[in-house]
Amino acid sequence: MNDINYIKQEVNIKGRSYSDVAKQMGRDPRTIKKYADKEDWNENQHRQVRKGKVMEPVKPIVDQWLREEDIATTHSLFAMADCDLIDLLRWENYTLIVDEVMDVISVLQGLRKDDIPVLLNSGLVTISGDNRVVWDADLWMDTKYNFVRDYALAGNLYAVYNTAFIWNFPVKIFDLFQQVYIMTYMFDGQLQRYYYDLHNVEYDYYSVIREGNRYELQLKSEITEDRSRLKELIQVYEGELNDISDNMYSLSSSWFKNPHNGPKIKQLKNNLYNYLRNRQKALAERILWTTFKEAKDKIKGKGFSKEEPEGSNNDFGQACFTAFNLRATNKYRHKDVLAFCLNRYMNPIEKHFFDQQNVKVDEDLLALSDLLQWIFRSAVREGKPVHIYIPSRRMRDLLKKWLNKELPCSNHSEVYSLVI
Repeated sequence: MNDINYIKQEVNIKGRSYSDVAKQMGRDPRTIKKYADKEDWNENQHRQVRKGKVMEPVKPIVDQWLREEDIATTHSLFAMADCDLIDLLRWENYTLIVDEVMDVISVLQGLRKDDIPVLLNSGLVTISGDNRVVWDADLWMDTKYNFVRDYALAGNLYAVYNTAFIWNFPVKIFDLFQQVYIMTYMFDGQLQRYYYDLHNVEYDYYSVIREGNRYELQLKSEITEDRSRLKELIQVYEGELNDISDNMYSLSSSWFKNPHNGPKIKQLKNNLYNYLRNRQKALAERILWTTFKEAKDKIKGKGFSKEEPEGSNNDFGQACFTAFNLRATNKYRHKDVLAFCLNRYMNPIEKHFFDQQNVKVDEDLLALSDLLQWIFRSAVREGKPVHIYIPSRRMRDLLKKWLNKELPCSNHSEVYSLVI
């Protein structure tokens, strides 16, 4: 498949002639033309059984899929999809049901500060007009940048102002399914929405409506959401423990990394302990809190630092600390004393990526979406009251404005699913 990707890149993206590429690769020009022009490699072909280290771990999952009418995905599966899996999906009229948004972009890891200038100056790669990374070197060169080559040849790697590379989930995967459903809330505030906008993926919004003893999807519902009950259940702490800083960037990732904020971080640690153990008098089984992973050790306290054991499949979550972007689980539905100790902003590289593609991201909606998703892992999903400490003024105000319906959100911020 790398040969095919390379041919498509050289002919369709870089504009080289069939004969030029054929001469380089030792192929017939007619073969090069067929590879460059062909879109569907599965017409009139029989399935080939291949052996490969990428496919082996997912074969049991795919076998299970084949016994079901539809597919409910685990997100990590597609991140390691190889040609066999793509072929398998294309041949069947599957419906993809995603239980939450996916990680559709990520900063490419493994590159040092000067690697990108080296790649560019040595002629190994160039950057196309749409900021896509194009592999220019010989396909069969064996270098420490083989992983860059493979991502670039797949057409899913973009440069961000020549200072970082960002991988995009292959958008064509979504075309392999007859229908795609994403079950989520406030899609307008999530990165997958902006990823779809970037790649011109069309989608419709639906709401989940209860009809008798069943639920149905209603297209483009304009029904106003009643948040009065949630306003009663979600008790937001107001008091002197919030007096960390009124700066809108306080408790951001960079704030925690700034050595000048050491005294304030120590104060936050004390306030967090005070709220959980003295004000709420909560034991570990009731506590759920979060911050940035790299800041956890700076503010954790005795009796509530436990994380979920590695590989735990327990339906009853044992952790006190979880990631702030925790989704698609109800194992913490017994937790009713919460603390959200961070101020959510976009990763600057991801923000620059969307900016240079002329896609505007609403960072307030992004922050609110993550906060709401995290809160709804707790007892509030069971209709039970929860108490929450949010020392960031910005995050606290966003939640209160959402509860009071004071945010200028889009018409579709209250939907529960969408279809593409």
